[in-house]
Amino acid sequence: MPIKDPFGEIEDMQKRMNKLMKELWQRGPRAAGTMRGFPVDVHEENGNIVVKADMPGISKENVAVKVRKNQLMISCKEKSEEKVQEENYYRHERKKRGMQRTITLPEEVKENKADAEMEDGVLKITLPKKKKEKEKEKEIEVK
Repeated sequence: MPIKDPFGEIEDMQKRMNKLMKELWQRGPRAAGTMRGFPVDVHEENGNIVVKADMPGISKENVAVKVRKNQLMISCKEKSEEKVQEENYYRHERKKRGMQRTITLPEEVKENKADAEMEDGVLKITLPKKKKEKEKEKEIEVK
């Protein structure tokens, strides 16, 4: 019985993954967008870390934002229904979409002072940075 080449199997797996990703991207930006989530910008402004997320078509009631130390979690769920009834024809379409992003922030923030607002499909989260404590130095007596 011949021994299988492990590197050949890895190459085959890589080829299959490349084909899968190519097919996904060829289906269009909508299909690819569901895999990527929503785009975000992170920058510093006046001692705060500001995160802006593009969430067009999502109402603020369906957005959840959580922060813990230097991790920001943004998620949303949106449902919509469309009913069309014509003579000898009936269609009922339901759409559910949900996205989630976890962003590692460059520094720890004050969780209880965070603020979020939604305007024109853009979620803006303002997170005050924690002041860095000076590292204390202690002399240790040698016995």
